[in-house]
Amino acid sequence: MFTWEDNFCSKRQDGRHLSSLAAIMSEVRNATPQLAYKSGLSREEFCLWQQRVKEKLRELMQFPAWTVQPEPVCLSTEPRDGYRLEKWEFYPDSFSAVPVLMLIPAEASAHHPAPGVLCFPGSAHSKELLAGEAGFSHPNCTNRRSFPERNAQALHIVRAGMVAVAFDNPGTAELAEFNPPDKETQWATRETLVNGLINSGYNYLGWSVFQKLRFLEWFRELPYIDSSRLGCSGHSLGSEVEMVLGLLCDEIKVMVHNDFLCDPQVRYAAVTNREKTTDGGIWHYVPGFWRWFGFSDLLAAAAPKFLTINEGGADEFTSKVRDAYQVMGAPERFQVVYYPKFSEEASRKNRHTTIPRENLSESEFYEDYSYVDVPDHSFRPEPSLRWLKKGFGMLE
Repeated sequence: MFTWEDNFCSKRQDGRHLSSLAAIMSEVRNATPQLAYKSGLSREEFCLWQQRVKEKLRELMQFPAWTVQPEPVCLSTEPRDGYRLEKWEFYPDSFSAVPVLMLIPAEASAHHPAPGVLCFPGSAHSKELLAGEAGFSHPNCTNRRSFPERNAQALHIVRAGMVAVAFDNPGTAELAEFNPPDKETQWATRETLVNGLINSGYNYLGWSVFQKLRFLEWFRELPYIDSSRLGCSGHSLGSEVEMVLGLLCDEIKVMVHNDFLCDPQVRYAAVTNREKTTDGGIWHYVPGFWRWFGFSDLLAAAAPKFLTINEGGADEFTSKVRDAYQVMGAPERFQVVYYPKFSEEASRKNRHTTIPRENLSESEFYEDYSYVDVPDHSFRPEPSLRWLKKGFGMLE
């Protein structure tokens, strides 16, 4: 068991640490990101800051070079109730073949183009889970996992009259080795993937976002797609892709952030009382990211796009985003939805306070300050569809 007092609180008069881990945690705890959002900006100042954030974020993503590649290929088409399911394969670079599932409502056509939404799953969830394909069989995906109906985000979206595209996360599901020993999370093979990416000058998040940007170049030109109404929706790990893609791609109008909002460096420093020090997978790592901003800064920079945060977050983070939308004159385009357990304001006991930067347990950080009901973590269809429809002008 690690604790603040035993492991991370300096007992020296000079405040230094013999522990290397305690030393870097102390530095992170006392650092302010160089492009952190600051309240009180004018609209002009906000736009200048927003542009700086986008430029630095694009630099940190370390995208591969844009190269001419073959057109995507349709592998199969199958009818479904009210829509058709198409499997496509596209080629973002000279070495990759990336399959996706496209769910296309029956009414979508060149005469009646529909909005398009890119859907990104949590961790090792498959695109087939997003599409609600119960009969799917693959050696990497043997478990339906929790909340399969809720997590079928692409299915919910196509039933609402939008074209939905379901992706796998890199190194998972159909994008993993055919039969790795850890089938459900591809943990070890994903670590090997990240090793290759980072040591080649890339990173996992940038690699993933790059693939979606390349796909969008083709997708937005399809005759049945209304390219003026594009959105992205991400759950858990997929929310990182949604956040970066939504900020960097001006054509994205609506962002569904299906996770709680948290600056990862704050969690890193604050949660000192824990059994293990693992941080949920090295695929979350973007070298240099914390030096410049946190996730709350990126979502603040998304203003005035339509944005829903579906699983809450600490007030210090959500209020930052809300302030940015006020600056841009679009408070009605932003909403925060909390877990049912914390839907009543009285249940959120540390409102309007700053998260302590040390001496918290995981349960204190998640439940007492971030309002996260960990066992209930899933895609939220109702607020997601409502916000997509609002952003696309589909509300009756």
